[in-house]
Amino acid sequence: MASADDTTGFLDESLMTKKPIKRRKEGDAPVAPVALGTRQRRGRERRAEILKVARKLFAQHGFRGTSLAMLAEIVGMTDAGLLYHFPSKNRLLLAVLEETDAAQESRMAGGVDTSDASYISAWAEFGKVLEDDPVLTALDVLISAEHLQTESDFNEYFRKRYESFRKRLVRSFEAGRAAGVFRKDFDPHTEAVLMLATLDGLRLQWLLSDGKISMADAMRYFIRHMEARIRVQTK
Repeated sequence: MASADDTTGFLDESLMTKKPIKRRKEGDAPVAPVALGTRQRRGRERRAEILKVARKLFAQHGFRGTSLAMLAEIVGMTDAGLLYHFPSKNRLLLAVLEETDAAQESRMAGGVDTSDASYISAWAEFGKVLEDDPVLTALDVLISAEHLQTESDFNEYFRKRYESFRKRLVRSFEAGRAAGVFRKDFDPHTEAVLMLATLDGLRLQWLLSDGKISMADAMRYFIRHMEARIRVQTK
């Protein structure tokens, strides 16, 4: 059975918005059917609008302070219309986190498999990327901590995200090593784990210090010294 997200765009949006439906009268010209492609595009645009507003509300009010009714009112939809796109507040927050992850990742220059290992160097700026989005960074930490030992969509999401980051870092370390940029005598997997652990620890210290500890500066320092340690020294 297809999920709600799989069918987005196939139903008429007039059934889900608060705009009144215009009834045809006898003698009116026939209304041309809306093309399937148009409905799909309209569904994608509405979904993007919901995510944009939800991201702002989560940032302003947090997870508990944001209600689906509040969001539906702002985007001009019924509660049922909103649930068509996102069946629960949990699913909505997961979609916001996924979109945030994609946006943050796009700010990091360099491909995973590049021979100059620029993806590794780009992680020096990840602390700054997270500082630029303080409320959602805090929300991310809170949600992940609350679901460490529970079987939930959030737990699965964070597990997969860590696994994905580790794999990409390992691939970049291996690409740099194969190209002669990095030395052979280090463990790419261990270095990847240490990078993620450092970033996580800095996130927590930054949040608990109300920003007095600079996540941006500390991450730059860590990456610079890590690269100096594993890079092949040229004369």
